[in-house]
Amino acid sequence: MYINPNAIAPYYSSRPFLGNRIMREHSSTNGKIPARIKTRRDFLTYMLGTTVASVAIGYLFPKVSQSRELDLETLCSLYPKNSRCQNYLPGSVALAKDDKEIEANALLASAKPGIPILVKGLPDRSVDYLIIQDGPQIAEYAISPICTHLGCTVEWDLEKNYFICPCHGSQYDSQGRVVHGPAKRSLPLITIVVKQNQIRLVDRKPAVDPR
Repeated sequence: MYINPNAIAPYYSSRPFLGNRIMREHSSTNGKIPARIKTRRDFLTYMLGTTVASVAIGYLFPKVSQSRELDLETLCSLYPKNSRCQNYLPGSVALAKDDKEIEANALLASAKPGIPILVKGLPDRSVDYLIIQDGPQIAEYAISPICTHLGCTVEWDLEKNYFICPCHGSQYDSQGRVVHGPAKRSLPLITIVVKQNQIRLVDRKPAVDPR
C-alpha cells in the first residue's frame, strides 16, 4: 500500500517531531542525504583537509610554520647572540693537536690570515680547519677536509698554500674552493661559534656558503 507523503503532511504538521521523523525516513528510502547531514559531512571533510594541509606545510616549510619552535642547540648555533643563548654554548669546544682547548684570544694573537688552522673536537674524532680572516678574526665557518671527488681526506700544504688530496691530486685554496680537478665542488663547511673566548665547532652547514 502506497501512502503519498504530501497527503499526510498537513496531519503531521501539528506533530513536528513525528512528522520530521517520517520525512527523514522517506528521504532515506529515496536514497537522498538530508541537507543537515550533508552540511555536517562537508564541514568535517573541510576541517580534516585543513588540518592535513597545515601539518604538511609545517614539515615541508619549517621556516613558514610558527608552531615548531627551534631547540636551543639549533637556535644558538644559528643565532648565538639571541637573548636565550646568553649562557648557552652550542656544539663542541675546539681542541688543538695536543687535545688542549683553544682560547680565541690566544689564537688570534699568533694566527695569520689566509693560513687555515687544524682543530679537533667533534664527536667523530675528525679534524677541521679554522679560517682566519683579516683583522684578524675567526670566520663563522670552518673547512671539513673531505675531498668532494671520492671522499679522501685532504691536507693543508703550507709550501704550496693549497689543500691537496693525496688520492687523485685535487687542490683547493685556503677557503676550500677548487683550483685543480678532478674535484668540481668546494670542500664542505661546518659552523663556527666564537663566544666567551671559546671556539665552538657545530656539525652543521652554515645557512649560507660565504664563498
